[in-house]
Amino acid sequence: MASGSALIFDEEMSRYKLLWTDPVCEIEVPERFTVSYEALKTHGVAERCKQVHTGFRVLACELKPGPISIEYLEAVKQTPKMSVEELMAFSKQYNDVYFHQNIYHCATLAVGATLQLVDSVMKREVRNCMALGHHSQRSAANSFCVFNNVAIAALYAKKTYNLNRVLIVGWDVHHGQGVQYCFEEDPSVLYFSWHRYEHQTFWPNLPESDYSSVGKGKGSGFNMNLPWNKATTDLAAFFHVLLPAAYEVPVAREQPLGH
Repeated sequence: MASGSALIFDEEMSRYKLLWTDPVCEIEVPERFTVSYEALKTHGVAERCKQVHTGFRVLACELKPGPISIEYLEAVKQTPKMSVEELMAFSKQYNDVYFHQNIYHCATLAVGATLQLVDSVMKREVRNCMALGHHSQRSAANSFCVFNNVAIAALYAKKTYNLNRVLIVGWDVHHGQGVQYCFEEDPSVLYFSWHRYEHQTFWPNLPESDYSSVGKGKGSGFNMNLPWNKATTDLAAFFHVLLPAAYEVPVAREQPLGH
């Protein structure tokens, strides 16, 4: 049994910023990334992890017809050449996100890092890893996510390692609607999301974030939403809802791809 956790950090991923005034987007700053890493070092967590270096970048089009449409990918690839005015207009096409001339570079680097983490787990070099990004959709950036790293990781693992079943557990204050949209018709991926809902008044304010969304077509029954209508820290749901479902549906591996 593999042990240890993989960790990737690259300063390149922090070379972006908001270039205009936007009260909604101003919370997304590169310091969120760098300060988090510094906290891991301060508390001795980083030194306990296996450091994985970013050795390659991925072309998202290689994963077609996966979680990224060719049209959206080609549009994002044009952003490094855009002026501030053009970036602002491009960003307004999407919800709660902004683009900078270096965002495409950062996003592809993050995807490549995510796939390296998947490789580390699947080759049993480590037991687990962590990568973020679950809001963006096939043809749309969303909530500071340019590409959906979680969905890309799941599809990459299935394709590269011939997996038949993947379990994705979303433990976040917000619903990972991008992951749901990607796999709602796919019976090979069981998606479980625990998130605040508050009778659809909490972001992303979608009816499909409710418990009644269970998947579509062949994927019916493989999407599980656990929406909380008030804030809670009760972990009983993991034992009484998630684990029974996970053990009932055979998943690809005993070890998780991430958290």
